[in-house]
Amino acid sequence: MLFRVAGRLELEWGAALYNFIKGGRIQQALHRLKYENRPEIGVHFGEQFGKKMEEAGCKLPDYLIPIPLHYAKQQIRGYNQSERFARGISNVLNIPVNQNVLFKHKEIVSQTKKNREDRFPNVLDSFNLKNKEELRGRTVMIVDDVMTTGATLEAAYTLLSDLPDITIQVGIIALADG
Repeated sequence: MLFRVAGRLELEWGAALYNFIKGGRIQQALHRLKYENRPEIGVHFGEQFGKKMEEAGCKLPDYLIPIPLHYAKQQIRGYNQSERFARGISNVLNIPVNQNVLFKHKEIVSQTKKNREDRFPNVLDSFNLKNKEELRGRTVMIVDDVMTTGATLEAAYTLLSDLPDITIQVGIIALADG
């Protein structure tokens, strides 16, 4: 997974639970998670991810930071799929989920039809940070559902990496073809 963001992000660690194959089981499960009101799927994936981290003896982060949804989108969906994934990881590893730092203040058009060059500027200005002091000297894991080009993760990383003494990891459910 790190090859996708090599040279752009300095991560301590990063992993994807699955490869995303169009029409495959993981795509179908993610579709149910995001569009068919099945938040338990995200929790299940998170628990699987947490068990894999435990088995691998990974250095555990101090906080899990899910990629946020814009308020309007979360109101429609009823939950944030990345937060559900983070909750599953937390269930296994007892790592706090911190939703008080990274916020999506600007709703953007869907990224699904955009290439990397169009995605990054589209998403970079949509995030904001609050309560930054609680992350000083901490290791955090940014968690998201799918990574295609890495633009969303890069935008979140760009904000977080400006904080002093922070170490950043990434965990995602699935890695899609870029």
